[in-house]
Amino acid sequence: MPHQKLDPQVMDLVLSRRSYGLRAISPQLIRDQQRVADYFYQNGVLPKPVNIQAAVLTSEQYGAITPRTISQK
Repeated sequence: MPHQKLDPQVMDLVLSRRSYGLRAISPQLIRDQQRVADYFYQNGVLPKPVNIQAAVLTSEQYGAITPRTISQK
């Protein structure tokens, strides 16, 4: 993956650990995402730091864009 500057074996490992689907946004999830963003920035994958918390939608914002066909528990 030359565009991402990641070894293909590393990318395979990352993808094998990723779960797909809906899950609740929790403080732990935000911390995990921030660690990934920080790692990518430190290794030159991202050109500038990313603040994950600043990008998280409020419950109201999320509810406003979530289709009614998706459970909003």
